[in-house]
Amino acid sequence: MPATTVIRDMPPRPGAASSAKRAAKVADRIIEDVMALGWPLGQVLGSEADLLEHYQVSRAVFREAVRLLEHQQVARTRRGPGGGLVVTEPTVDAVINAFVLYLHRVDATLDELFEARIVLEEIASQMAPGHSDEADLAQLRQFVDAEGLNLHEDPRALHVLVASISRNAALELFVDVLDQVAQLYSPDWQRLGSAVGRESMHAHARIAAAVIAGDAGLARHRMRKHLEAEADFFRRRRSTRQLLPDQVVLTDSGQGKGAENVARHLAQAIVGEDRQPGELVGTESELIEREGVSRALLREAVRLLEHHGIARMRRGPGGGLFVMAPSADAVTDMAAIYLARRGMKLAELAALRTDLEVAIVDLAAARIDEVGVARLHEALQREETATDMERAEAIHDLHAAVAATARNRVLELVALVLIRLSRLHQIERLAPRAQKQIRDEVHRTHQGIAGAVEAGDRELSRHRMRRHLEALATFTG
Repeated sequence: MPATTVIRDMPPRPGAASSAKRAAKVADRIIEDVMALGWPLGQVLGSEADLLEHYQVSRAVFREAVRLLEHQQVARTRRGPGGGLVVTEPTVDAVINAFVLYLHRVDATLDELFEARIVLEEIASQMAPGHSDEADLAQLRQFVDAEGLNLHEDPRALHVLVASISRNAALELFVDVLDQVAQLYSPDWQRLGSAVGRESMHAHARIAAAVIAGDAGLARHRMRKHLEAEADFFRRRRSTRQLLPDQVVLTDSGQGKGAENVARHLAQAIVGEDRQPGELVGTESELIEREGVSRALLREAVRLLEHHGIARMRRGPGGGLFVMAPSADAVTDMAAIYLARRGMKLAELAALRTDLEVAIVDLAAARIDEVGVARLHEALQREETATDMERAEAIHDLHAAVAATARNRVLELVALVLIRLSRLHQIERLAPRAQKQIRDEVHRTHQGIAGAVEAGDRELSRHRMRRHLEALATFTG
């Protein structure tokens, strides 16, 4: 069959969608239980028989849930005596790789990345002065004292330090990830030259001085100016790309190195050859022959590709491995679970969501178009018609629609991670009488936010979003 064959409509087999949703819900319940236990690394949660009884699901649904947990690096199955489902943990490298893969697939630009960095690092600079201690001040003084540094110091060090001083685990993660991703756009980013190096050191010293002085507004202003200058510098360099290079990394998911190597090879072909959604990569038999692997190993590799939203296997006549449209689900799952493992507190989550979504709604109001208007209306409609069972997800649809309307895929991805983390913390699960009390009010507030964005009123959009998220924090805190 020609490699250019495209199938436009790939409906799931009967019952597959509902089975996948049940598996995802079971996986979330297990994650919640792991969090409640304090994330005991290496502990056996139970045998398959024990857990089937505990979660009251079929073996097929449970095993699919376990596959999700293995991909998300929450737990893995250990065979033999004393075996069962063992608690593991996601790594920051896994999160970074997932970010890179997704941003590559959606063709996120350097401009989007720097806009996101400015938003996030402004927030970090605003928070840092209020959380610094004496040890932080000692580290910051090294940047003020030019003799304590040299031109070969890691140019990311000050940015990572400010984010860590903010005492917000998500900010630390996002600043670290996006700083590292930025390097991929310019292969010789470390060769800045002495003049540029001195300018960067001077900017870092001024930011550090503002944080030491406790001047949050000045620290924020200086961070923005520094990152704007850095973005301009990168854009002028001949070696700088607007798009990420063809580099694909799939993380160690516990599925085995052989499966990961096959998945990485197939993913590289899909990304490097710019295969489009719906395009056939190959039939199962063709891929087994092409990769020189067993059917079982290929199927494990395909599960990795499906988890990362790269490709999906369709069984039966006319079947094969087909390219999927990019999905943020794998990234949001991985990053949210990593932050849950780090013990991110509800207060930290609420504070960051408020500052981030106020910035995002400002961009959305400035960039609203017909597609954005339709997106907002659809979200409100889903929220209004959602059943009680669907409401836990539908309540976030307006926020996701606003993030998409801002037209920055990097910021949208960060917002989706925080929404996913909110759901892991179950902050929307209020007492029944509280749910009834605020349900209509939340919908009216969402309508007000959407109306302000649609009108292009940036000030009103920011005001309504901030008031809304601060009010929600009082219910859930």
